[in-house]
Amino acid sequence: MGRPTSVAVIDDDKDYRQLYKLWLPEEYDIIEAGDGRRGLQRIDDSIDAVLLDRQMPKLSGETIASKLRQRSVSPSVVMISSVKPDVDILDIPVDSYLRKPADRDTLLSVLSTVHSRREYETKRRELLGLADRLETVDNTVRATALAESDAYQRAVERLEQHDVSLADAASEP
Repeated sequence: MGRPTSVAVIDDDKDYRQLYKLWLPEEYDIIEAGDGRRGLQRIDDSIDAVLLDRQMPKLSGETIASKLRQRSVSPSVVMISSVKPDVDILDIPVDSYLRKPADRDTLLSVLSTVHSRREYETKRRELLGLADRLETVDNTVRATALAESDAYQRAVERLEQHDVSLADAASEP
């Protein structure tokens, strides 16, 4: 599988929507929405990937991600937010979490990686997404705060139980 062909860009900031559309290659089929409710309505089974803002009017990115994971066919979801990642992102069911402003190369690389994982069975895909988010938390949250976080400890234990490492998450299938 190559790059995603159909991408939903859901962000209440029109400038970010336009930027992402400029960054994505021409062969991508792009739909966009400026609020969470409209974005969720526009995502159907033909959508391969979603670039999703975390904080939006009407429905938050977290709510959208949860609703998408409940579907029988769910797209890859990359959350891109100005909210500094903390241990709370471990509970958001997304394939990857980027902090605004993400650069073009990072965005395209992450989009390609998460899209390639769509071929995996759901449980493995969820574990790899968790490993990605755990790595983000490891890189942004103080170690003392991590040691005190139940959510962080649960995430580490879940990955260890399934023998999934951060290296697994970073590698291509």
